[in-house]
Amino acid sequence: MNIGVKVWLEKDGKTIFGLGKAKLLKAIEREGSISKASKVTGISFRRAWKLLEDIETNLGINILEKKRGGKNGGYTRLTTEAKELLAKFEDTADEIIEFARESYNIHFNKNK
Repeated sequence: MNIGVKVWLEKDGKTIFGLGKAKLLKAIEREGSISKASKVTGISFRRAWKLLEDIETNLGINILEKKRGGKNGGYTRLTTEAKELLAKFEDTADEIIEFARESYNIHFNKNK
């Protein structure tokens, strides 16, 4: 037996950022393209755009820097604000998960 924890950010009782959106942002940064990121995450391109719009609307930040293709090619990458959001979310989630594991071990494994 083990413990599981899901972490997300809420605003006015509504989920605005969680593991799925974090996964998409990480894939965009790694792949340099929303299209490629949507493929590797298994999210449709249309759904990916909707998730990105939701993040920007709910958090009031720009999350993407985009340059159309051409002679030197195009790219899509995360803004500094998006990278900070992702880092803070991941750090917070890691700390919460670690706390949950420690608490679980204290309460469930104390007789071992």
